[in-house]
Amino acid sequence: MSHYVHKCYNKGKTPHKLVFFIHGYNGSAADIDYAAQMLLAKLDNVCLVLPEATDVCEKNPEKKQWFSLRQFDSQDLRRNPQTSVEQVVDIYNHVGEDMLKVARNLNQMLDEAQQEYQIGDDNTYIMGFSQGAMLAIFTSLIRKNPVKACFALSGIVAGKDELAKHILSHPKVFMFHGKEDLSVQYKTLDFSLNWLAEHHIPVTDFRYDGLAHRMIDDEMKVIAKEILSD
Repeated sequence: MSHYVHKCYNKGKTPHKLVFFIHGYNGSAADIDYAAQMLLAKLDNVCLVLPEATDVCEKNPEKKQWFSLRQFDSQDLRRNPQTSVEQVVDIYNHVGEDMLKVARNLNQMLDEAQQEYQIGDDNTYIMGFSQGAMLAIFTSLIRKNPVKACFALSGIVAGKDELAKHILSHPKVFMFHGKEDLSVQYKTLDFSLNWLAEHHIPVTDFRYDGLAHRMIDDEMKVIAKEILSD
């Protein structure tokens, strides 16, 4: 598979489900491996692919990023509880062109994985955490043929204006968010839900008391149940 270095877990002799799991900003494939393992423990006959960004993170040379945020938000206003939802949305809206480039690369990589494992879009899922959740939504919606579902954990609809120009698919989207999350602020969740609904994307949300910016087993249980039910 081209474009990105990646981890790949095959569970079962002939996997018939394909899951792309995209890491977040200031992260790596290794950083989401704990959640990948929780998910794998609940599934059979699945191929789980964890692509890793190529860009060195602007705030930490030991980690990676899919696109830059500091160029549009040098003071981290998006993480400030005093920043309004409208301001946070506007900050994330600036990254649309960069997201489009990455999402197209991810879709090409996904095509190659599908061909390698002989798995179609009706058995393919895209999920991501944080910046990866933003890309999971973007990648799913600009894909020519809809994947079975998109799982966005601790994310937001980012690059909304650019995304709106390129929507080709309307897959089911599941959004998960902790109520104590200040990295991608929980208060933005309703914006994302409303935006998706306005663009005719079927969306379901799951909210977690006491959860900050991380993933938990309860979220993986919901995702596994959805995958197994299809």
